[in-house]
Amino acid sequence: MTKSPEFNESRLNEAVAIATTQKKPNIARIAREFNVSYTTLRDRLKKPRTLATPTPSKKNLLQPYQEKALISWIIQMRNWNLPPTASIIQAWANQALARAGSEKRASKMWPYRFESRVPVHLGLAPVKQKTKELRRIQAEDAGLLQHWYDQLKDLLDGVPPRLVYNFDECGFQPGQGRARKVLGSKSCPNLAEGERGENITAVECISADGWLMAPFFIFKASGSNHMEAWYHGSEVLPSDTMTAVSPNGWISDELSLAWLAEFNTATKDRTKQGEKRYLIFDGHGSHLTLEFLQYCEQNNIIPFGFLPHSTHLCQPLDGKPFLNYKQQFRLINNDLSFWGGKPYGKAEFLQIIQPIREKALTKRIIRESFKDRGIWPVDGRQIVQQLTNQLVIPDISVPELRGSPTPPLLLSSSVENSPPATIEALTRNQAKIMKDITDISEKTKRNLAKVFQHQMQKLEELQMTQEAICRIRTAQEPQHRLPTKRQVKPLSSNGVLKTSDAIRSIQDRKRKETARDQKRLAKQFEKVYGFRPNPRSEERIKQAIENELRSREAGEDFFIDN
Repeated sequence: MTKSPEFNESRLNEAVAIATTQKKPNIARIAREFNVSYTTLRDRLKKPRTLATPTPSKKNLLQPYQEKALISWIIQMRNWNLPPTASIIQAWANQALARAGSEKRASKMWPYRFESRVPVHLGLAPVKQKTKELRRIQAEDAGLLQHWYDQLKDLLDGVPPRLVYNFDECGFQPGQGRARKVLGSKSCPNLAEGERGENITAVECISADGWLMAPFFIFKASGSNHMEAWYHGSEVLPSDTMTAVSPNGWISDELSLAWLAEFNTATKDRTKQGEKRYLIFDGHGSHLTLEFLQYCEQNNIIPFGFLPHSTHLCQPLDGKPFLNYKQQFRLINNDLSFWGGKPYGKAEFLQIIQPIREKALTKRIIRESFKDRGIWPVDGRQIVQQLTNQLVIPDISVPELRGSPTPPLLLSSSVENSPPATIEALTRNQAKIMKDITDISEKTKRNLAKVFQHQMQKLEELQMTQEAICRIRTAQEPQHRLPTKRQVKPLSSNGVLKTSDAIRSIQDRKRKETARDQKRLAKQFEKVYGFRPNPRSEERIKQAIENELRSREAGEDFFIDN
């Protein structure tokens, strides 16, 4: 067996150069002539070797002081309840690079790699920021809730749990199912569900001792007649179950009053002579009518309302009871659709709802709902403390940027006396200092380097904070604008108004108002001095402003404008 030739890169390159000049090279003959390996030459001709060009590493895109400043800024934004998104972190990193004079830029994926390097003990991790109605956020005030719980505690002092009630409405859409996890392939078929067009309202009332009142169902119907098909199989419901119709399937003022009368009848046997019943509910308009409140007063029922838009925090029914109620209702339709049946509709609602109520509204769940929401026994510390932990917003300390900085010490060096305003200027000044100071030990140099790194980090944090404050002010600027009730009339008969026409109309209105104000001031001037003032041109106005500025710079408190 012949020995393979010794590898030589120069001979191999010459063989490749000769072979590439030929249309159909004889690789075996060329390999023998240059004494190179046949397989190596063949592979090199198939895949030409290209010199590897080193790509710049993105792991160290930011300097250590820049990453520390960015982490400090993220923590500060979190404490302000303004956690930044990945795109904001990317933009802030690019601004830090630009301030340092670097041409590098962070990619879209860089923030996610940066998140993985954040120390675990800081408690920073990717989380999903959900949206919430503004009025609910404003209602989530720990002080107001604590005051509400204090009032409730004074009201229910010494009251047994059987006299504390909560009622609310729960909406159902017949035929609605619920998404669920199954074991199958990606092409899993969807579960069928019926149309969700019509809404059915269920009015439920519970007591702190676990008692459950008979339901009150409201169907959507244009007239006042009830359909016979609705009541097929409804015998399983309590005998005192009430049903009604409304144009939209929701509760109205009249239906609320009718339910209150039924509540009075259903709870009389639970009340001893002289005792009052305490009914807690939300601030829906149908619950606050004059007739509703008068009926409560006449029948020893004490109404007590939740704070506006706070029922998701405090109301017992909005916790486990209604959550289980709706889940059980949707699971019934899921099971029926799974086995090939047709989802239940409005006609079968009364037939299936009672088994669902028995599973969802048990005595244990009802009692736990009052306890979890701090209604009975009255103890709102858990709700208030949870809210306090979520919504602690510390005061934003805005750095004083207008005050003059303390003059730096004069040094016999080339460093400017004015403090550097950018990272790039600070880096140049630090380099000049290290160049001018030569007679120092290595330990002193290391200490100076640490001080310089700390300066750069703090300056980076300050600039990030200033930028964040500017963003906050820009976002809140529309909130500080004075509202106006002025109207802009459309120019066409169909009521359509172009933005350009609206802007022109507003400008015309402002010019007319300015002319009217000037005319009014001229009349007042004439009344005082006996003659009208000469109109001032724009040049004279500019000249007067310049004269005033010059006089202020000269330290004059009084000047005469000619």
